[in-house]
Amino acid sequence: MTFKILITDDIYTSGPELLRGETDVQVDIDQGLSAAALCERAAGYDAVITRSGTALGADFFAAAAGHLNVAARAGVGLENVDVAAATRAGVMVMNIPEVNAVAAAEMTLALMLALCRNVPQSNAMLRDGKWERLSFMGIHLDGKTLGLVGLGRVGRRVAARAHAFGMRIAAFDPYVPDDIANALHVELVEQIDDLLSQSDFVSLHCQLTDETRNILGAEQIARMKPGARLVNVARGGLVDEAALLEALKSGHIAGAALDVYQTEPPIGETSAALVRLPNVVATPHLGASTYEAQHDVSVRIVRQVLDALRGVGYHNVVNLPFADGEDYRRLAPFMKLAEKIGSLQMQLIEGKTIPAGGLQVEVDYRGEDVRQYAKPLAVALLKGLLTPALGEAVNYVNAPYLANELGLRVHQAMFPGVEEYANVLACRLVGEHEQRLIAGALLTRSQPRIVRLDDIPMDVLPEGFMLVIKSHDVPGVIGQVASLLGESGLNIAEYRLGRDKPGGTAFSFINLDSEAPEAVLAQVRGLPPMIEVKQVCL
Repeated sequence: MTFKILITDDIYTSGPELLRGETDVQVDIDQGLSAAALCERAAGYDAVITRSGTALGADFFAAAAGHLNVAARAGVGLENVDVAAATRAGVMVMNIPEVNAVAAAEMTLALMLALCRNVPQSNAMLRDGKWERLSFMGIHLDGKTLGLVGLGRVGRRVAARAHAFGMRIAAFDPYVPDDIANALHVELVEQIDDLLSQSDFVSLHCQLTDETRNILGAEQIARMKPGARLVNVARGGLVDEAALLEALKSGHIAGAALDVYQTEPPIGETSAALVRLPNVVATPHLGASTYEAQHDVSVRIVRQVLDALRGVGYHNVVNLPFADGEDYRRLAPFMKLAEKIGSLQMQLIEGKTIPAGGLQVEVDYRGEDVRQYAKPLAVALLKGLLTPALGEAVNYVNAPYLANELGLRVHQAMFPGVEEYANVLACRLVGEHEQRLIAGALLTRSQPRIVRLDDIPMDVLPEGFMLVIKSHDVPGVIGQVASLLGESGLNIAEYRLGRDKPGGTAFSFINLDSEAPEAVLAQVRGLPPMIEVKQVCL
């Protein structure tokens, strides 16, 4: 299989070179595509790699649905990617949340030093032939308080480096526990206003979301310590630029160092006025612009995309419930088991369709190996359940969304009889006219087996074409079925049978080497002991 990958923005050459060296990849680089042109080409690719220059919106993902598998952002933020629309379309969205951290942290310190020692202004004056030392009196970082808004990957690195300058570090981040802050020798504050009122330098290190947009608005800037300085190497939308402009003009804020802006380049009236102020150090979004960072971003995003397309690993995928890295290799056999249980459940429903009255999905996870993966296993179960009804467009990304649209809910339950297995996943489907319990386990930690159907213990290999037969437990059933299938040229790979009691009801699972024609199924159904006969494919 050849994977087609489209790169729509400029990324460092090491990534595209890596792709060109892969035998199962075709890569196209086409920058500056219009939104309409991008939509026209969306269905022709398995993956798209972008940076901040290309918006991947709802129209793009609607056009790409059923074809595109991965939308990758070669950077930290995802402001230009409609993650909700991608999820509806079944597209994995990934980014690189940590690889730029060192570059961004070093840029933050560079701007802080430039700001407090007037480096750009004095350099410009000296280039003009002027020697005016007294005009550029600076301040120390030593002994000052640095307030970090966000203590994630970049914020933590800034804290470590700022300690070397003798700074006291405080931080506002409601998602960081005390033990992490204590290990970094950082004082956590509960309210951002408390941070602003005590900080000599305020540095922003959070993602731009609806929650954080204008996190430094007019009210917050007014609460900053008089004479404080602001550094922003994160996202321009975190700051109300009009309020910052006024605070800088009035002297309430002594200075600002800005690498990002609400609109880039900063050609808007407010942004343009900001970068012209004498107490502002402004750079053109250089936070990640080091050779090392750009090389790492390019190579890492390409490797992530290839791993996801090949199904060998899912790293930094924001709309998947998978753990990163090696955990997926441990998880994959359980996911396969859950998917097969869900698929078998749906295929045994009359018509393989979700009934008008809806379905209730109950699950039981027994054993530590299974229980720790409850969330991704529920997603895999839903994927398996929905695929026979909705087709191959269902995947791990959109299965929860589609299930929600159809009114399906996964509930935890306790089923007696499954606790005898060390690690078992059980699912009961409850519909308007039927209900069924199917339990599965792994043989030698990799081979899925169906171990229970309702109250009947089984040992079934859920693979390929299978006949599922419910019959009266009377002598001769196996012989009659086997003879009929043999006469029809169908080879039996495995024949597994279980029963509730002698002379009661029996269930047979028959693995076939090929699909049984409908005429043969009709003959099997016509045998006297038969109650129900269905063919499934797993």
